Amino acid sequence: MLKLRLRTVLALAFGLFSALAFPHTIHAQTNLPLLGQLDPFTGNNRYADVWGEGNYAYLASFNGNGVMIIDIANPRSPQLVGHYNPTDGGRFQDVIVRNGIGYFSSENRGGVHIVDVRNPASPSLLSQINTDKNGFSNVHELFVADGVLYEADSRTNVIKVFDVRDSRNPAHVRDIVTTDPRFIHAIVVVNGRLFTSGWGGKTDIYDVRDVLTQAPPLLGSLDSGNASHASWPSQDGKLLASARETVNGDIRLFDISNPASPVLLSTIAIENYQLQAYSAHNPYIIGHLLFVSWYQAGLVIFDISDPRQPKLAGNYDTYTGNVLAGFTGCWGVYPFLGFDRVLLSDMDGGLYIVDASAAVTGPRTVSAASYNAAALAPNTIAATFGANLASATQIATTQPLPTTLAGTTLSVVDVKGNERSAPLFFVSPNQINYEMPPGTEPGPALIKIRNAAGQVNLGAALVAASAPSLFTLDQSGKGNAVALDALTFAQGPFNATRGQGLPNIIALFGTGLGADATDTDANVAANVRVLLDDQPVTVSYAGRAPGFVGLNQLNIVLPLGIGSGAHKLQVTRDGIASNLVSITIR
Repeated sequence: MLKLRLRTVLALAFGLFSALAFPHTIHAQTNLPLLGQLDPFTGNNRYADVWGEGNYAYLASFNGNGVMIIDIANPRSPQLVGHYNPTDGGRFQDVIVRNGIGYFSSENRGGVHIVDVRNPASPSLLSQINTDKNGFSNVHELFVADGVLYEADSRTNVIKVFDVRDSRNPAHVRDIVTTDPRFIHAIVVVNGRLFTSGWGGKTDIYDVRDVLTQAPPLLGSLDSGNASHASWPSQDGKLLASARETVNGDIRLFDISNPASPVLLSTIAIENYQLQAYSAHNPYIIGHLLFVSWYQAGLVIFDISDPRQPKLAGNYDTYTGNVLAGFTGCWGVYPFLGFDRVLLSDMDGGLYIVDASAAVTGPRTVSAASYNAAALAPNTIAATFGANLASATQIATTQPLPTTLAGTTLSVVDVKGNERSAPLFFVSPNQINYEMPPGTEPGPALIKIRNAAGQVNLGAALVAASAPSLFTLDQSGKGNAVALDALTFAQGPFNATRGQGLPNIIALFGTGLGADATDTDANVAANVRVLLDDQPVTVSYAGRAPGFVGLNQLNIVLPLGIGSGAHKLQVTRDGIASNLVSITIR
């Protein structure tokens, strides 16, 4: 393992002590670029919801084609690699995947199918929740959180609750009878709170932290309007976005700081933003950004920094025809893989993958190694770019790193609602380099920056358990990697072999391997994959770089017979790939 003599080389690579040239975006771009699209089957398939995990998208169909499993490792060229479709016809509407286990809701009297999708080419049914297990026969929407599954049939005002910690043996726990006078269309659970969406205009909020052992207390109800379809809360639990699925269906933003006394803050009607569409459908909040799948308007993104005055931040429409009276166009959105690859489902067009990075308003947070706007892991060295972030430039000179520099602080509110101060490397008026606070929970996050004058800037980020990225010599996230010969400490180009003709060992430097591999002594090489020219190589070490905060070191063994010249290299952990870099062999 390398010693502290690397400090000078690596400090330059990090750019911690110099202002990096980075084209940060302050004003959003409303028209977003399409990366890739896949319509797995010809004809009118009526695709439904979409979900993502790792390098896979899961696309449902309620016209009998089951659930499609799509490899999106290259978002510009999505590939169908698996297909779950039971013999009685897979009319699935909602799909959720947690750690390689899929939960698919059937509108074909099939209840819920629990499916192992860890081998995407051969998905297998683990169990089924139907009336024999006290479930609904027809399940319109479902949600899974903390080992608990919630299902709504869109026919009654009852929510059914199941313990699915053992995916082969789901067990009915209880029914929750809601206050809606008609029926519950959808449910969502975030940070221990269940939010129902009732067609009769009621949205209930329950505390479900102990739902497996006791009936959940009702915290409050709000009048969300007729045809309430779906909702999503902010990370801090203070704001709720509720969508109505009807002609001219809108989005309503509520202050739910006190769930017993919610307050309507604003109503988002699409015509007020020079767009034409039929109805809002599914909303999601990430930081200060609201993502909505909108029938016949596609993906619509709003800046809700001031929820009383939402601003249009970005739009991509999957629907090219004239606006019609009815449900067609964009059904679902899944924005949690990264701003650079947002998944959309179109009822006829299938899967769309859109780069929404340009819609990120306010301070923009990226990996300080790759400058990628995808997910960041806890303990990652991150960079945020913006305006008026600090009143002066200051560099941290001590460890542990300070949480205040030049009067500026940065904190992260994670999906659990926990706010943590970030250790700071460097602050300037336009840039802050910091460590994503240890303990930050994976999921959407709100970035809060307060400068010495008390001005607060809000940003958005996505946090994943691991999200590796590699430093490059030109500080661009591309080209030659920051790397050293692990035995001689020489910089590249590298010798292919060492003494006695043995393969040489190269040390790479990056960030984002995850909390278990950063700022703590552990070797996670066994579950880190490195591809050199698309071929796996031996990883002898992957973990902390000694003497540094947030920095990872990876030692790789060069393959025998490797030729001279430049070779492309990429690191993957938990299905998330790093930026593509290169090393040069003599």
